[in-house]
Amino acid sequence: MADGERSLILVADDDKDLVMAMSIRLKAAGYDIITAHDGEGAYEQASQNKPDLIILDVRMPSGGGFSSIDRMKHSLNTRNIPVIFLTAFDDEEMREEGRKLGAVGFFRKPFNDDEFMAAIAGVLEHKGGGHGGF
Repeated sequence: MADGERSLILVADDDKDLVMAMSIRLKAAGYDIITAHDGEGAYEQASQNKPDLIILDVRMPSGGGFSSIDRMKHSLNTRNIPVIFLTAFDDEEMREEGRKLGAVGFFRKPFNDDEFMAAIAGVLEHKGGGHGGF
């Protein structure tokens, strides 16, 4: 990424208040933000805008995070975009499924803001090479 270019992050979650709060926080940290509120919208936004990172809720209408990432990983247009999952439902099986689908991180809501922001910065700095909270 060229100097002065801001990273573009897609925030996809059906909780519109959370999306707004995260967008404000991420914009304040210097990122550009696009949003979606369901799985189909997340796929469309990712395909059209090719963000540098996708923050994706596991359970959403019109295709949750797992089906969305599976679809994105099968598209040449979106397959290399790193994904961090968010969920209110945290268990090891869900984390393992996220890993298998190629996610670079997994955070349970509510999450620690400092850890979350550090994971985002790490992923963007290494373009997918960070640990992202797994």
